[in-house]
Amino acid sequence: MAVTITCYGGVGEIGGNKILITDKDTKVFLDFGAGFSEGTKYFSGGVEPRGVNGAGDYFEFGLLPEIDGLYSEEALQNTELKHTKTPEIDAIILSHYHYDHMGRIKFIDPNIPIFCGETTALIHQAYSESNGSPLDGHDDIRTFRTGDKIKIGSIEVQPVHVDHSIPGAYGFVIHASEGALAYTGDFRFHGPMGGMTEDFISSAASENPVALITEGTRVSDSKQGKETSESHVASATSELLKATKNLVFSSFRGNDFDRISSFDQACRATGRKLVVSAKIAIMLERLEKDKHLKVPKVGKDVLVYVRRKRGGKYDDRDYFPWERGYLDDGLTAEDVRKREKELLLHLDHWYLPELIDIRPAKGGSYIHSTTEAYNEEGEHEEQVIKNWVDYFGFNYHQIHASGHAPMEKVGYLVGKVNVKTVIPIHTERPDLFQRFARNSKVRSPSLGDAIAVA
Repeated sequence: MAVTITCYGGVGEIGGNKILITDKDTKVFLDFGAGFSEGTKYFSGGVEPRGVNGAGDYFEFGLLPEIDGLYSEEALQNTELKHTKTPEIDAIILSHYHYDHMGRIKFIDPNIPIFCGETTALIHQAYSESNGSPLDGHDDIRTFRTGDKIKIGSIEVQPVHVDHSIPGAYGFVIHASEGALAYTGDFRFHGPMGGMTEDFISSAASENPVALITEGTRVSDSKQGKETSESHVASATSELLKATKNLVFSSFRGNDFDRISSFDQACRATGRKLVVSAKIAIMLERLEKDKHLKVPKVGKDVLVYVRRKRGGKYDDRDYFPWERGYLDDGLTAEDVRKREKELLLHLDHWYLPELIDIRPAKGGSYIHSTTEAYNEEGEHEEQVIKNWVDYFGFNYHQIHASGHAPMEKVGYLVGKVNVKTVIPIHTERPDLFQRFARNSKVRSPSLGDAIAVA
């Protein structure tokens, strides 16, 4: 039987990677994530899939593939798909801990082993302790690092690190019966560890893969302009901190560890202190266990903002156990107001109402440290942020470096790996790949259709 690659997500969209590799009797998924625009036609503005219906509401609109032997018994309640006592999928292999790559793991049968990088396991631990993780309930989590070889049935998977906006990101070289395959995961070259992506290219090219599955988030007809690096983010933030007399406030979505490090560097250079939420603090503390990472130390390099809860009394009983350790030394809204000239306050954008308690002086600066909006929902969210910034008299600044390689660098990777077949995923423009993959055949996947590689 031929080796096949079937994409159940990431097809003509950003994120949502769910890539099934089949070789003889072995079936392995590379990632199992949620797409950024997934289901927005039916679920938006407070209309959400019902948790009580397991995967049923997702099946209804084709947001999850109906595959035998993949899902948990709980996920299949009230659906026509029957649960099998013995899973028919051998493993899920995660490239990194971003929701668009692992957000649907919660529906997977817990008897299917999850393979992930050691750092991903630490991030999962932090999220599990704080607000929950899609990997919760999966006890069979097996970790790896670059250089390891993972044997699953008839295939062998070799993880190789890549540079991305979150630590512990990997691409994979997969040795199958019809030859080697390569999967990039998400990658860039302009982060502090850009050389790791070069390591992946070298490892993949040395195996002469017959097919390359690659992301193309920034493959576009649009003019992309000059590339901005994480080092530029650190230096631009330093200049802004020097030029601003009052509070500097920032936000971005998710767990961009490199951005936290860039802000920390800027604060060290200017004598300010970085202040983060308790959720980011616990992630940093768990990542300290990874001896390969240089992590800002909570309580020393980075301070913690403590949100007011009932009555503003900061009573231990009003906080989750994982939050209580930050109460004694944490900064309240009043503390931030008194020390605003000394701080760079970073909180997720949904914490903007904290500004009502902080009451910062006008003339501060806000750093919007995320990609500019590319759809109506994002534009609305961005406008809401700007309204808050204007209301409190902040100056708005965009300082950001993408977690993904630009089109030119995607072409560079494709050319260096030099494969017969290129399969573009995690992109809205697979049609543009033939522009730079001139020595390869580009096979744009169709949702749920198997591509035979030989």
